[in-house]
Amino acid sequence: MARYAAPAAVLLVLVLVLASPAAPAQPVASPAPPILVVEAADSLAGLASQVRELDTTRLASIMRLTGLSDAGGPIRVLLVPEDAALARDTPPRVAAFADGAADVVVLFPARIGSYPYSSLEIVLFHEVAHVLTARASGGGRVPRWFNEGLASAAERTWGLGARSRFAWEVIAGGRLSATALEGLFYGSDRDVARAYALSDAVVRDMLERYGPDAPARILARMARGAPFEVALYEVTGYPVDGLMLSFWSRHDTWKSWISAAGHPFTQWSVITLLALAAIWSHRRRRRERRRQWELEEQAEQDEWEEHRRRYRIH
Repeated sequence: MARYAAPAAVLLVLVLVLASPAAPAQPVASPAPPILVVEAADSLAGLASQVRELDTTRLASIMRLTGLSDAGGPIRVLLVPEDAALARDTPPRVAAFADGAADVVVLFPARIGSYPYSSLEIVLFHEVAHVLTARASGGGRVPRWFNEGLASAAERTWGLGARSRFAWEVIAGGRLSATALEGLFYGSDRDVARAYALSDAVVRDMLERYGPDAPARILARMARGAPFEVALYEVTGYPVDGLMLSFWSRHDTWKSWISAAGHPFTQWSVITLLALAAIWSHRRRRRERRRQWELEEQAEQDEWEEHRRRYRIH
């Protein structure tokens, strides 16, 4: 496809556009969000009522990101208290999970409150995103790093907190392959937090480089039967590990700059410069004070001379 039209063609298009009557702008309709059927034990009935009142229109952004125009059937949302058998059988660090094949989201409200589970609403929409991703992929196997990164990108903006967490993870650890990143989700609490931060960053980087519809195009290919690896290659031109290498090659610059800033030579250089600046500033203030004193003394002397001349004091 040619990047630029010939001048004559451009003029022709302009003439046709100007000659044609302006059509009224048609608003882009947001896809209808999925219906959430909230179920809870009696002890969580009040919380269940609050969940039913949440604004689910925010889920439209998740549908656009996954490429769904039809949300499909209702999604069951189960609020589970800590004394329930399911809660006892689920590791304490798991605050929620989704079963895309069964169209079910399970929340443990007592475990929600810290990153990446900062609020009940965020966790709910995050897990619903997993169900919608499963639907968009036709039930195909989606790597967890892509699944979690996609849900994180859909639920919140790339704010200062997310950027800070990512910057720290770049400093704290080295490059990771897709397999290593996937494995972090099954490690310690620290590993899991790192996995979420990095997955969020990788998917956001993909959105920036290949367009906001890149995940939708990948999931659509999967729905037609392509494995994730093939769908990713067709959309980005990279195999999975190549995509990761490309990501790290662009973001290791952060680590180089911050590592340089933490080097002892750099620190002593900064300290020396700050000390010299402080000395220069102190001397400048002393010169200004001395100059002010001289001006005040001169003013007093001039006043005294004027007084002497006026009253002929010898």
